[in-house]
Amino acid sequence: MFAKKKFKLRPARSAVAGFTAAGLFFVCFVADAQRAGGERPSRFMDRIDAEEGAAKLTAFRGQRLAGDFYFEFQLEHKPRRARTVRYNGKMWGTWKEQGPLSRIAMDPNPVHGNTAPQATQPVELIIQSGPVPAAWIRRSGGEGFEPIEGAALFQPILAGLLYSPFDLQMPFVYWERFQYEGPALAMGSRVAQQFLMLPPEESASAQWGISGVRIGLDDTYDALLTIEVMDSEMVASSRVAVESVRKVQSQYIVKRMTLTDYPSKDRTTFNVTAAAVGLSLQRDLFAPDANVEAEVYIPGSPEKL
Repeated sequence: MFAKKKFKLRPARSAVAGFTAAGLFFVCFVADAQRAGGERPSRFMDRIDAEEGAAKLTAFRGQRLAGDFYFEFQLEHKPRRARTVRYNGKMWGTWKEQGPLSRIAMDPNPVHGNTAPQATQPVELIIQSGPVPAAWIRRSGGEGFEPIEGAALFQPILAGLLYSPFDLQMPFVYWERFQYEGPALAMGSRVAQQFLMLPPEESASAQWGISGVRIGLDDTYDALLTIEVMDSEMVASSRVAVESVRKVQSQYIVKRMTLTDYPSKDRTTFNVTAAAVGLSLQRDLFAPDANVEAEVYIPGSPEKL
């Protein structure tokens, strides 16, 4: 666990990365554009009151796809002063009473770039999001999953990348304290209602030096469009922005989003390359003590995007 002191955000590391995609990419990034009654018109740049703001956050937290899902994705890391490096990964997702639940398998060997191979086995994570988040990791296929706790939640999953278990959990989605900041533009012409989510005083996030996380929710669909993490001086250290969505089997998912790390000016794009939704996955897939191999749950023909 943490020592009784405050930690400062590292200037060269974003506190929330593109998986958030996972977490970069849980239900928080799902927009169902086929709601009953059709699309309600946006009130361009209108402010909302406190009651409507609370209702919008509640609706956002309850977003989910119909059924379980499987994604294949690529991370394209674009350092400001080095060559682009790409990594492939897979994600399985479901929902339980406690909140979104996912399993992620990252190939540690890049498919593009001059980085030397790191390992033969994928790095795997099981991430429980929701009001009481949890995380587990294993770095070798023959070993069991181990819990991730304390400061380890903020450590990179792969050397050279920004992503951490915290990024996948996205605990800020469920923080009770928030400040409504008003509307702003996102994705070019979409209106996003902005909320500054404030961490509990004794939380791991607060102890790590995160003073708040600004999120932008689509004014029409209550889907997450932007994320900004604020450092201990209340200065934005990173920004994630959704760039495109795609329709897969009558449901809408985020196709592409980019993280920009402000201190380093490095960028990472999360791009879904294939997807299957409306699945029914076995619960053992998400149990860290079940020793189930994820590869047996790859759908036969995910839709290429």
